[in-house]
Amino acid sequence: MYSAEKNTGKQLNALKIGVIVVSVLLAIAIAGTIIFMNRAGKLSKENEKLIEQREQLQREIRTLNEAVDVKDGIIKEQKADMDQMREDHQKEVAEKDARIASLSRRVTATGSRLEASEQENKVLTAEKEELEQQYAMLSDEIDRLNRQLEVTKASYLELQEEVEKTRQLKVYNISYLTKWERLICADRYNVSQARRVDQTFIDFEVDGTIFSETGYKNVHLLLLDPDGRLLNPSAGQFMIAETGENSSYTVADQFYYNFEPVKLEFRIIHPERLKPGTYTIKTYLDGALSRTSEMVLE
Repeated sequence: MYSAEKNTGKQLNALKIGVIVVSVLLAIAIAGTIIFMNRAGKLSKENEKLIEQREQLQREIRTLNEAVDVKDGIIKEQKADMDQMREDHQKEVAEKDARIASLSRRVTATGSRLEASEQENKVLTAEKEELEQQYAMLSDEIDRLNRQLEVTKASYLELQEEVEKTRQLKVYNISYLTKWERLICADRYNVSQARRVDQTFIDFEVDGTIFSETGYKNVHLLLLDPDGRLLNPSAGQFMIAETGENSSYTVADQFYYNFEPVKLEFRIIHPERLKPGTYTIKTYLDGALSRTSEMVLE
């Protein structure tokens, strides 16, 4: 009985020891697992960082490779340009050498002709001095001829003006006659009192020279009162040749000239009383003022 209890106690102690050992082992396993999990997490984060760094390095490597490729291309282009520049320079040097050789030959050939050129220059210098003397004489002669030409031009212009004047028709023998019809059955002419003048008759002759041109001519007559105002202005106008301005007129007519004197007569009716003073008669032939006359009324 005692031996069985003793065995049972031993078994229980052994069981307790086993449980304790198992518990210790289980605690060590759990602690190891926790430590392993923490370590694994840290390793995973470090692994991710390393992966990111690797990818960053790969991107940088690709960028560097691309930059290297670009620089290689630039280096190749620059090398090709340098080779071309070297060839151009060699060609330019060869051309300059050829030009130098040609110039050297020309200098050598020219040197042999210098003495002959010096003699020729002396002869040409003498001829030049002689030509300069002749040029001075000719210049004086040209100045004299130019002065004569200016005088001749002036004379020609004066002669041309005279010819133009001789071509123009002229108005001659302007006369006027005043008339008064205020009395029944009684006409009075050559009225000298202005307030009694009802009508004015103006006549004159037109003639030219052998240089005058034949054809139809226009004549315009202007009668101005003592204040310079135009009497009985017409609706039409004509252009004054001297000024190019348009002007009204009192009466006008057209005639044909054929180297014979032409007598013209104009009748001017005065609707209003005239005032005393000096009246001006202006006659224009084809726009040019030909003659001016005066009519005095008391």
